[in-house]
This record gives sequence, structure tokens and C-alpha cells, in this order.
Amino acid sequence: MKRPRFTLRSVLVATLATWLVATRSATACQICFGDPNSPLTKSAEMGVWFLLAVIVLVEAGFGVFFLVYFRRRARGFHDPMPRPSPRLVKKGA
Repeated sequence: MKRPRFTLRSVLVATLATWLVATRSATACQICFGDPNSPLTKSAEMGVWFLLAVIVLVEAGFGVFFLVYFRRRARGFHDPMPRPSPRLVKKGA
């Protein structure tokens, strides 16, 4: 018994036929295509702005935290091998 072999062409034809048969007309909801001054649209916009503000505040908090943390840590760091003073280094040596 031979096994059916699917080629790229047959898969593309089947996909195109399915797409053409199964399409429905796209209808937009009130938020996407409705009145821009409706309360539903305004509340969706306010929700987007609120979430954007939350993200910005969290990112700013991380930035400030790391700046403060690393600055305090750098101030407390003592170099185990301090660099020699420029006055003590002989020139031309």
C-alpha cells in the first residue's frame, strides 16, 4: 500500500481553498471602529495610559534602585592594591 505524499503545492492549495471557503466578513467592535467619544473608547484609552504609567514607574524604580545601590557599594569599596601616587613614580624608569 502506497503512502500518500503531500507536496508543498497540495498543502498551499488546500490552505487557500480552506481560507476562501471559511472567510467571514470582519466586523469591528465599538472600540475599534466606533465613536471615538464614546465612554467605552475613553475608558479603554485611560486603561492603556494607566498601564503605560505603571510600566514607566516600575522601570524608573529599578533604575533609581540600582543607581543608589551601586553608588553606595562603590563608596564602600576599598582597592586592595592602591595605585601609587604620581609624585612617587619616577619618570623614565
